[in-house]
Amino acid sequence: MARSFIYDNIGLTESTLTDGTVFTTTFASSSLVTNEERAIDMSISTAITNLDLKDTLQFDVGEDNKDINADAIAIYFTVDQSTGNNLELYSSDDATVGTLIAELGGAAPYAGFPLGWNVYTFDVKNGRYWYLRSNTGTLSGVAEVIIGTKYTFDVNPELNAKTGEEFGTDIITSYGGNEYANKRHEPKTTWDWNWSHILSTQKTALENMNASVQDWKKFLYYDDTNYHYVRMTKPITFTEVAPSVYSANMSLREQLS
Repeated sequence: MARSFIYDNIGLTESTLTDGTVFTTTFASSSLVTNEERAIDMSISTAITNLDLKDTLQFDVGEDNKDINADAIAIYFTVDQSTGNNLELYSSDDATVGTLIAELGGAAPYAGFPLGWNVYTFDVKNGRYWYLRSNTGTLSGVAEVIIGTKYTFDVNPELNAKTGEEFGTDIITSYGGNEYANKRHEPKTTWDWNWSHILSTQKTALENMNASVQDWKKFLYYDDTNYHYVRMTKPITFTEVAPSVYSANMSLREQLS
């Protein structure tokens, strides 16, 4: 598999989130799910309260975003849900009825969801309302949901890419010259790389991502082996090196929660 990004381009983070139930025919709001706001709070450290059978999350991305296409969903689980569980994803311009897009976790007997990021792609869809529905019983540990675009690198960055660590440690030196350390958090991985030659199509894709996430929305970076929860530390910059050919620089920092 190639390296890729998965990011919210439909305004899911800013959407109006409502919990509901009984999606057999229509969606009806309820108060059965608590802490549902944790699904889009850009934190993977805390999860919403259990999604029971037919419990549904409705994300209203607004009239202005209803025609923006999405083709991927990523869900972070804080606990293993690897057997007998399933979610359904719907979209629609209707506030009560949606169209089934995909079964997440697999078809019966359901592969479920292991601890960590679970990523699925689907045919391009749009809609003002997006629905995530439990279809097999109680699901626990849903900490974050990203619905948006999967961008697969057209070409990989140059081989001189830099990978490093930012230490979360404060060092204090006493008058006597002794050093004392206070570790605030685990190290954060950083990535800094360049594309020396990209075409207009890849530039456009990166510009769209730049505009969607900026330096505040967290997203996923897949390095061809693992998913990393990251944030851009500065805007992507482009330089035209030949007619319709560009170089680009990108910097990322790992997010611990």
